[in-house]
Amino acid sequence: MQINLGEKIKELRKRDKRKQEDLALALGVTNQAVSRWEANGGYPDIEMLPAIANYFHITIDELFGYDSDRQTKLQSYIEQADQMSRQQDPAPLIAFLRNAISEFPSEWQLKYRLANALVSMGYQKSDPDKIVARGCDCFQYNTAYNAQNECWKEATSLFEEVLNREIDDDTRTTVIFSLMYLYSWMGSQESAERTALSQSPVRISREVLLADISGEKSEKYLSEAILGLLHELYKALRTAVMNKDSLSHSQAGLDALLAVIRLYESVFDDGNCGIYHNDMCMLYLHCSSIAVRLHDSEHALSYCETALDHFLKFKQVQGIARLTAPLVSKAKNLSPSIVLLDREWFEKHLQPFPVECADAIRNNPRYAAIFAQ
Repeated sequence: MQINLGEKIKELRKRDKRKQEDLALALGVTNQAVSRWEANGGYPDIEMLPAIANYFHITIDELFGYDSDRQTKLQSYIEQADQMSRQQDPAPLIAFLRNAISEFPSEWQLKYRLANALVSMGYQKSDPDKIVARGCDCFQYNTAYNAQNECWKEATSLFEEVLNREIDDDTRTTVIFSLMYLYSWMGSQESAERTALSQSPVRISREVLLADISGEKSEKYLSEAILGLLHELYKALRTAVMNKDSLSHSQAGLDALLAVIRLYESVFDDGNCGIYHNDMCMLYLHCSSIAVRLHDSEHALSYCETALDHFLKFKQVQGIARLTAPLVSKAKNLSPSIVLLDREWFEKHLQPFPVECADAIRNNPRYAAIFAQ
């Protein structure tokens, strides 16, 4: 018991990023006492165990490592939450996760899922016309309005808490992305800059560094570097064009997006874009939007149909990661951040279209499966 308890206290303290002095101060003991417990040179008085468990937000059983049943129950909660997340209404999921967190207050997996659910709820409770500020050339969020969104405020706090825990790299990346969006929506520029500046620059990203390694894996790493940089270029240029009225309503903006499309077509020269058909779909949709604003119905229709073709190809390859174009055929780790589109998204996109163009797309049997979703 002595050995397990000392190791458990040390593990929990490091998990919560606390110093020995922090625990000692909270318990009213000396730093040397805590150090002695963790070094297996003694153990705390039995009367102190509830205070230690409470400090780490766990039960006494968990403090002694009796948590096999707890882990099984926690995993069942996580699996149930993931199933519930597929529902359109996040309210039941939020209620479920709040109840689970009351039982497991220190588990970041539950708080991470609650934060994501709250982001969705925040959208549903907001007036879409008020989220974005109007009347200027550059796209801007209505930060004064968004800052009052209680769901987004709570989600931000939860994501910040999760980010300070020992989490896997993929989750950390997702949390950082989510926080950056929330900071932008709510006008927390200083927090956004602080978070962004704490990350590595592009030139020393994982993909770029690995691409410099020679040997049998060099082709794999080069392929993944090309894909990673291409995807981030697409996101940055798309945002730069679509967030500025003088570009999103101009031939110059359209030409910039078409240039990125040509680059994608050069990389995926055999037409197999795999999961990156989603990028192509988004690019062509934005091109069609600009064409509508330029009163070019013919190209707007053509771009939109091409976008839908890429979407259908994307649906066919979901879960299949293999790419066949020479430049990227060796890539294996494909996990780009993408927006999952659905019928409602396409319907919203068609609203500004001339009626005859929108009807031509909806009535095209080739796209019946999309608009029947």
